[in-house]
Amino acid sequence: MSKYDVIMDTLPPLGDRPEILFRQAGDGFIQVEYGRVQRVELLDSFRILAADTKIKKKNLTGLIETLPSLRANMIHFDPTIIAPQRLIDEIKEVEESISGVDDMVIDSRIITLPIAFEDSQTKLAVELYQKQIRPNAPNCEDGYNLSYMALCNGCTVQDIKDKLLTTDWYNSGCGFWPGGGFFWPMDPRAKLNVPKYNPPRIWTPEGAVGIGGACLFTYTTATGGGYQLFGRTIPTFQFAMTHPQFKDGPFLYRPSGDRIRFVETSEDEVISIFEHVHEKTDYVYKIEESRIVVKDYLAFLAQDDVVKGAAEFAASQAKGMQIAPKL
Repeated sequence: MSKYDVIMDTLPPLGDRPEILFRQAGDGFIQVEYGRVQRVELLDSFRILAADTKIKKKNLTGLIETLPSLRANMIHFDPTIIAPQRLIDEIKEVEESISGVDDMVIDSRIITLPIAFEDSQTKLAVELYQKQIRPNAPNCEDGYNLSYMALCNGCTVQDIKDKLLTTDWYNSGCGFWPGGGFFWPMDPRAKLNVPKYNPPRIWTPEGAVGIGGACLFTYTTATGGGYQLFGRTIPTFQFAMTHPQFKDGPFLYRPSGDRIRFVETSEDEVISIFEHVHEKTDYVYKIEESRIVVKDYLAFLAQDDVVKGAAEFAASQAKGMQIAPKL
């Protein structure tokens, strides 16, 4: 058995802070990870954002960049300038200075995105997958993935659509593909859960929206992918940067803290918006500057109807997963 241990240091749990692990991730990278067991907990992301802000304010010589996510922060540094342990000690100091999340207020824009369910491009992606990759894929029986998503969650297709439309989706960080964000439901009653494609697709259209596990993703360009698809939204990335929304950079989403809110529309409207973004460049994105008051969010999570609804949905999901075909 190897004596090598990637965990360089730890901080013990304290209050609402989980154990913090400092993992070596290469010569010039340290991953600051919350907890030893993976979990979907937005409070971890709130804390990571607060710590990330304080780390950057230190202006540490040798710190190159950070990449905060749901329960971890990847720290990129120059080891010839700052020693790994000194950097860890600086991060520890920041973490110890954060008493808790209750009093946090997170800057968080609300981005409204039109979405068309069961659109032709999503259907084409599923058809190509059946033709080129897996003809009898059980998640594609109706030409879309919505029925399989409903089966896995023990509910109806309409329930899936309603849950997608009635919660805000919080961005814990950007990655996987240029301009992409990792979005999670703010309302636990809308916490959908589905397995990924097995094997993945080789083509997904720009604007497609899908879920893998409990994470929602909007595909910024045509690419491969493995999330279950259910619809198509408007452009969230523009490499040419010709539209005013993208004049300062090709990405719609900020690295962390944005929320998206879907509104159902027709496929014709989505196609029209694509034209008004990429060609006419006159579409006006609906983006509202807002904040997440964590104390208010915790009060929402504690409401009886929210607690009861989340528990009932989790029970339905457990039954659905037992009967849904494995991928």
